Amino acid sequence: MLLIPVREAETIVRRRALQVAPALLPRDHGLAAHITLLAPFMPPEAIHDGVIGELDHFFADVISFGYRLAEVCEFPSGPTYLAPEPSDIFRRLAHGLHRLFPEFPPYGGQFGEIIPHLSVPLPDGEDTASLRTALRRKLPIEAHATEAALVWSAEEDTHTMATFTFGTTAA
Repeated sequence: MLLIPVREAETIVRRRALQVAPALLPRDHGLAAHITLLAPFMPPEAIHDGVIGELDHFFADVISFGYRLAEVCEFPSGPTYLAPEPSDIFRRLAHGLHRLFPEFPPYGGQFGEIIPHLSVPLPDGEDTASLRTALRRKLPIEAHATEAALVWSAEEDTHTMATFTFGTTAA
């Protein structure tokens, strides 16, 4: 998957994930909090230097940007998340990646609309309203995107295959 790490929200997400399912936390501690740009993506064995080069070129033209996570939301199917504001930049990046790799639509093409989000686990007995209360003093979270990551994740293993720093071609 291709994602933007959100280090500013790492503590909140990691603490909640430990309450829900500690065994499911990724081994790469830098990726618990993130906003997905494109998933699923090609399998690791299909990723070669040419793919890495295309991604490096794509992200080199992206200028780092600030955003905030201010609102606790819930998808109709139940998962809770923090919504980034502004969200359009994340949509543009996802659409740009899909144009570059048309065989990999965002979220496997399951949804008609891309809703950028940072997933927040809910421990047993907690609902979206209690999450809002729990995070009231911690929001908004001011964040800054400076890189994207290509991450491979399987059941109990998660690792970063490559990182792409934004703005390396900007003058």
